[in-house]
Amino acid sequence: MKLLKLGKKQIVIVVIVVLVVFALLTANRADDGAGEQEAGSLDNGAVVACDDFAAGSARARTDSTRLALADKVTASAAKSDNDAVRTRAMELGRSADEGNAAWRTASTALTQACEDAGWRAP
Repeated sequence: MKLLKLGKKQIVIVVIVVLVVFALLTANRADDGAGEQEAGSLDNGAVVACDDFAAGSARARTDSTRLALADKVTASAAKSDNDAVRTRAMELGRSADEGNAAWRTASTALTQACEDAGWRAP
């Protein structure tokens, strides 16, 4: 039995081919939408949650006001069949005491979920 001897050039080519195949497989997996949620319908629970958040977000500057607002929004969102709004409301609650950047990120995500479902700010 004769073993293949690979030179540096062949090893580099094999590594590049493996990396390209891995990148293509990863890209296809990212495109399947597994991590994304659909916008969902704008039912009464989602409308109330989105309205509650819009009404209180400007005043939510401290951890305690953010937590209170997140509790109110999450309670409203729990009555909704809209998975995206419910999930983003829960994320808002988790970020309430994690600083301004986390709060802004969660706020933007909730607002986007509301708008994707067809909600518009009053």
